[in-house]
Amino acid sequence: MKTFNYESNCVKYKDCFFDMNEYEKGKISLAIYGYVENNPDISYISNLTVNVAEILPSNQVVIDNDANTNIISFLLELGIVKRIVKRIAVKFLLLPVVELDLEKLKEYCYDKEELRYAS
Repeated sequence: MKTFNYESNCVKYKDCFFDMNEYEKGKISLAIYGYVENNPDISYISNLTVNVAEILPSNQVVIDNDANTNIISFLLELGIVKRIVKRIAVKFLLLPVVELDLEKLKEYCYDKEELRYAS
């Protein structure tokens, strides 16, 4: 599994990875986990996706870039997001729908045994 460093709200995280799960009806759910500075325990950092009623192809997700302002450019740099497909309204926000490179994403996804011990 590949890892990455991430910074959000002036907090630096290292050796981060994605938790890829599913919402109902098979839509992809993504969250980030990693290590906060010198803390030896894995920590939950943030959800990246929002579940929506709209039908999307299996390789597309809605990214919560309101809570994660720089996440789209970061995911583009990692090669996980191929492009922004459109924007949709979610609770008075216009959030981007992105197309994912699922093979690239899986390179950064966790081993379930590691995550079991997350704080």
